[in-house]
Amino acid sequence: MESEKYWQKIKEWHEKAKNEKDHFLKFILEYISFIAYLSMNYERKKNDRRLIQKFKRETEIKKNFLDKIDIQIIQELMEELKRKPLENVTWSKDKWWDCDTDQPLRIKSPNDGELKSIDDFINIIEFIYRVRNNLFHGQKGLNFKRDLRIVEYGFKILNPLMEILIKSKNL
Repeated sequence: MESEKYWQKIKEWHEKAKNEKDHFLKFILEYISFIAYLSMNYERKKNDRRLIQKFKRETEIKKNFLDKIDIQIIQELMEELKRKPLENVTWSKDKWWDCDTDQPLRIKSPNDGELKSIDDFINIIEFIYRVRNNLFHGQKGLNFKRDLRIVEYGFKILNPLMEILIKSKNL
């Protein structure tokens, strides 16, 4: 069956991400498995933004994620983002931070690019999506120490999330 093969690819990408040495590749593979999971679990015809917004409202996954994630990683990321918030380098009018609805906020969030707390699931997911957008559409480079740290945090957050999602599907 076609969908079973796709679920197996999601798991395969996730496993490859764990074994990869380069954090940019680790994040890319993990993000591909993540967005493929969302596409298979929700509606395949929706774009990434709509899938992300729907996922932000998953309270059971949020609970499981916050139980599993190494809180120290979130705390370190919070400090990093406090020093320099993560901008959307491709779209300065981005109003999705602090937003879990299907429509963006009317005004940009005052804490755009920062996490408010260790359980700020909505913005943790937005962080992952913004890292993806900046990496795929922006000017991220291997020579920029901050870019490497941000992408590494993206992977370290996305990896345990994918563990939960894969386990939930018994893959």
